[in-house]
Amino acid sequence: MPADELTAEAAGAFIDAMAPVVGLTVAPDYRPGVILNLQIAMRLVRVAESVPLDDHDEPAAVFEA
Repeated sequence: MPADELTAEAAGAFIDAMAPVVGLTVAPDYRPGVILNLQIAMRLVRVAESVPLDDHDEPAAVFEA
């Protein structure tokens, strides 16, 4: 696991801290899935953050594949 990867313990602590703030209750049966989802989301964030952007880059008005 890379040093900057979100551990299950850190993800659990984040969930414990933030769930009450946003009014959520995470049932014990769902907790492992919620932790895994948060870890995957953080990996996707790192991918998005790795794309270099120029000061003049703008979002596309229309998506074209």
